[in-house]
Amino acid sequence: MDGGGGGRRPRAVFMAFGTRGDVFPIAALAAAFAQDQRQYGVVFITHSAHQSLSTHLADCNVRYMPVSSPPVLAAEQLESISCDSVQSNVEHDSFSQRKKTIQVEHRRECLSAVENVFGNDMSTHGDFIVINFFALEGWHLAELFQVKCIIAAPYFVPYSAPASFERQFKQSLPLLYKYFQEAPLNMDPVTNLPLWYTREESPLLLYGFSKEIVECPGYWPFSAHNQVSIRHLLFIVTAISFLMVDSFAFLVAIHHAGSGSTAAALFAGIPQISCPFLLDQFYWAERLHWLGVAPEPLGRQHLIPDTDNASSINSAADMLIGAIKSALSPEIKAQATRIANKLSSEATGLEKPSGS
Repeated sequence: MDGGGGGRRPRAVFMAFGTRGDVFPIAALAAAFAQDQRQYGVVFITHSAHQSLSTHLADCNVRYMPVSSPPVLAAEQLESISCDSVQSNVEHDSFSQRKKTIQVEHRRECLSAVENVFGNDMSTHGDFIVINFFALEGWHLAELFQVKCIIAAPYFVPYSAPASFERQFKQSLPLLYKYFQEAPLNMDPVTNLPLWYTREESPLLLYGFSKEIVECPGYWPFSAHNQVSIRHLLFIVTAISFLMVDSFAFLVAIHHAGSGSTAAALFAGIPQISCPFLLDQFYWAERLHWLGVAPEPLGRQHLIPDTDNASSINSAADMLIGAIKSALSPEIKAQATRIANKLSSEATGLEKPSGS
């Protein structure tokens, strides 16, 4: 990678938000990049809740910069979040008010962190920002500081905006909707710069999974790559996983089909039982069944019965027992081993995307 010249040290900002399965693969990329491209000053921006990453990142010459926002926010978490951490003077805000306050402070801290990295340096040759899909603030900050942006996704996004999105956007923000509609063609209506996807160097999209697991469809843009080795991404992810990927002590993995748990179990070569709850978990649960390494996904009521009466509990237990028996069938066990063998033969490091 071209890091520029003239004695100036180029800078690479990796920004990732979300839970460990969302953040740790990007941290792995940052650590690997810092060790491979030592001419770069590498920074990793994430939630302070992921403080455990800081020691490993420091060992790899990556500067850890935390922001105070929580990885996830649910209504029942509000009591445990200090008002001071989000600079709120309202003692009993509603959930939506507190969430909005946290979002505003989160964006302010992101801007402050990136300003700290790039400062007033007018030269940005070789600089770039890498984000995951929960760190879209980084996209706009890359526009602001005129540096390249790379999107690195440790999971597949199989869905598009709902059909009602445009109508709801128009109702909620009519002036902004009108402004976007009247903006010149091929120009960004916010920055008045050429749209990124029309530039000669559009943002790269890196998917962190194996072609053995998800094929590369023909409709992906030319800037999308899925050549990041699953083994490399797992070296941090598996450190916090409930699985020990080098051990076959586990007979079956029962999990929510998050990207980290899914990858660890695939690499371990053991049968899986999935019970998705939200977002991409449903995609990975269906994918595991399609690959033949798991029975059909369980519904959440099969792990968390809707009621605590004996009938519901017994019904859920019967479904789980049936899933375990199916997962331990010779066919599923053999397929799990075959998939793991294919993954283990992949490169152990990061491969440079073709054409880059």
